[in-house]
Amino acid sequence: MKRIITLAGFLFGISTLNAFEPDMEVKINGLVCPSCAIGIKINFKKYHLQVNEVKFNINKQVALVDFFKNKNGRIYWLKNKEVIKLVKDAGYEVTYIKRLDNSKPNRYNKP
Repeated sequence: MKRIITLAGFLFGISTLNAFEPDMEVKINGLVCPSCAIGIKINFKKYHLQVNEVKFNINKQVALVDFFKNKNGRIYWLKNKEVIKLVKDAGYEVTYIKRLDNSKPNRYNKP
């Protein structure tokens, strides 16, 4: 059964091994339709050595970016300045950038 699923994934481009797990969330002011996202995605793909995949949530005006990782799990981040510049070059404005890595905070505040 596993071979059939793997073969179907190969033939139809379905990846069962690599689920999309974004490393960065970028809130983009003015991202209101899928055609708006095309220019932004093209600019992200210019950094093809770092950026693995980019997906968009138009309702929340958010770009979700997945970066490549090395064998040790180190993420090849883009600097915030670079992200702001490539979004601005596409004609949009960044509201915020949020890293979604699994690192723990340095301190814990009890409620």
